[in-house]
Amino acid sequence: METILKIKVDEFLAHKIEDMVKIGTFESEEDFLKSAVEDKVRMWEILKLNTRMDKFAEQITKKRPESVTEAVLKAREEEDEIL
Repeated sequence: METILKIKVDEFLAHKIEDMVKIGTFESEEDFLKSAVEDKVRMWEILKLNTRMDKFAEQITKKRPESVTEAVLKAREEEDEIL
């Protein structure tokens, strides 16, 4: 299902979009707007994922306060003891 969205842009943006269509970057204003909306949604999703990853990293840090370097060195020492 598709939804029709109406937007108003200032003259400057309208000319920029028109120029991109004229030089063939986009086939039409509609293609430009679809692409712009898709890009913005992707950026928002990435930002949301980054926020979740940061929160997860904070939780892990609270559970295991050692640095990654310390954890790797400790794992290597344990491995050396086994070998």
